[in-house]
Amino acid sequence: MDSFFIVTSLLKIAILLGVILFMVSYAVYAERRVSAFIQDRLGPNRVGPAGLFQPIADMFKLLLKEDFTPRAANTFY
Repeated sequence: MDSFFIVTSLLKIAILLGVILFMVSYAVYAERRVSAFIQDRLGPNRVGPAGLFQPIADMFKLLLKEDFTPRAANTFY
């Protein structure tokens, strides 16, 4: 196979995955806003203008979360 074809295919896949991840993160943002409106409360508006950076903050919170397991816990379950 031609190396140009492989590189362009990988680039297209990376761009497509990036777009999908971006759309999913802001779909979660929209769902939070709608559920906040339905429950008559403020939505995720603490990070950035109108809360637009909330999915990014959630991603960092998830990645930096400590995986804590007590010593006496059964790790099989």
